[in-house]
Amino acid sequence: MMKATISYHFRAWGRKALPESIVVKGYRYQLKRIFKHDFFAATALYQLEQGNIAGVSSATAEDADGTYQERNADGTSAVQVVLKLGRRSDFLGLPLRWSGRAICRHETDNLRRLRNLSQVPHLLDKYGDMGFVYEYIEGSSLDENPDLPDDFFNRLEELLKQIHLCRIAYIDLNKRGNILLGRDNLPYLIDFQIACYIPRLFRPLRILTDGFLRVLQKEDFYHLHKHKRRLSGHLIDIDQINASLHKSLWIRGHRRVGRPLTRLRRRVLYFLFRRGYLDIDDTDYSNPESDPRRWGK
Repeated sequence: MMKATISYHFRAWGRKALPESIVVKGYRYQLKRIFKHDFFAATALYQLEQGNIAGVSSATAEDADGTYQERNADGTSAVQVVLKLGRRSDFLGLPLRWSGRAICRHETDNLRRLRNLSQVPHLLDKYGDMGFVYEYIEGSSLDENPDLPDDFFNRLEELLKQIHLCRIAYIDLNKRGNILLGRDNLPYLIDFQIACYIPRLFRPLRILTDGFLRVLQKEDFYHLHKHKRRLSGHLIDIDQINASLHKSLWIRGHRRVGRPLTRLRRRVLYFLFRRGYLDIDDTDYSNPESDPRRWGK
């Protein structure tokens, strides 16, 4: 009993299971698999239940929040969708439901600002006050080592520039799992949970905020060039090599603080997993971040 209790504290939804089915714009979807269920959020794939359309019409669901629009012009539903849920359970008695709401609101706000871009998740609907649904992007992450087309990183750079024009710094480009090679051979970015939007302010604050935004966006390019050097080194030029090797004060400071904390967290999780305190059998181990063997490294 004690082991099960500890396990639940490390899950965003604690003892509560993810929904077996959800309704999105009048269409019912069944749970297919759980991609990731960590401390802060749970992400799962849902498949359209053929021939089973709920009583609420698609038009009615859309009218409830005009921000979310169908991607397909003919009004058809997505065959597969992803449900992302923020944390709702307490941790050792500490209430954290507020963090789940904040994370959900932050990420959906970022995706709304990018709704005109086709290579980022497309919001379909909300799920309560701490979840949202987006259309599944079929493809392979860079963690799966797919064969990349020669123009992949050039196209990824263009996508990143479009995101930056919306005054957003992606920040999380260090994770290969967030970068997808779509079936159309185009790059896609997912997981805007920690992406940073900085509005345009009046002077003199604008000088400070714009400078901070440029610093964050510059780090996005550092990680892009680093991935290109490691995965498509035969296509990288000398300037990009230099950019991928130059660690800014921001990067060095973050690694000096962040890496020891990350190692400590993984070792604690690995210890708990080996002792049987973490039950994560429902999670898809194909995601490296959900693979317990990675925690021991």
